[in-house]
Amino acid sequence: MNKRFMAFMLALLASPVTLVGFPASTDAGNSVFSQTASRNSEISILAPARPVSPVNREIGGVARTQASVEGALGDRRRDLQRDLPVFQNEEVTTGVNARAVLRFTDGSILSIGADAEVVLDEYVYGNKGGVISLLKGAMRFTSGKMGRPGLKIQTPVAAIGIRGTDFWAGEVDGGFGVLLMHGIVDVSNEAGTVTLTKRSQGTVIAAADEAPGEPTIWEDGRQEKALAGVTVRNGPLCAMLQRVARDLFRSCI
Repeated sequence: MNKRFMAFMLALLASPVTLVGFPASTDAGNSVFSQTASRNSEISILAPARPVSPVNREIGGVARTQASVEGALGDRRRDLQRDLPVFQNEEVTTGVNARAVLRFTDGSILSIGADAEVVLDEYVYGNKGGVISLLKGAMRFTSGKMGRPGLKIQTPVAAIGIRGTDFWAGEVDGGFGVLLMHGIVDVSNEAGTVTLTKRSQGTVIAAADEAPGEPTIWEDGRQEKALAGVTVRNGPLCAMLQRVARDLFRSCI
């Protein structure tokens, strides 16, 4: 039997939440932000639902989490759990040994490693543009089928411009690294720019005032170490689908 047909049939039998990662529409997150009652108290006060405005509109949802993951929008904080929405301008932080996988409305996936801070500054509709800030830790971004041209990832040492791609970025070897899995990325700061165009090609930036290093092919062990830090093991259905047709289900979770 044709492998793609088998994968299609398996997908039809699968739960929508398993393949999509979050409901198409939900107001759950509007009522779960909370304010800390006091510095020494664990008690939170649930905030009432509020209208979605351009500055805090829903831009995606939580597909998977591991250990402690928290979202903050202004002075409101909440625990992020599977199927909750995420919003523009929300800051996502992960604890020790934690992971978070977010899926945006265009199908793009953001995987966040442990002890990280990421701000979803702006995510523009129309499958292009936007800004995500990686303040600390590591992340992996995989664009949806339509790509995500114009999206910029801001880091403490450089900006990453993407052209429909799959890449990792984070702290490595005493500096900050960017590793390409698919597509093209430009890595730049005031001191210079490099472009990654080949699979497994990476660069390391020592500091914000130093140009990104010349692109090199990262060894398998170095790649595995980087990617392991942002990986949540796939569920059994996703693993089965990828074995049958990996290209079709490269982003399934």
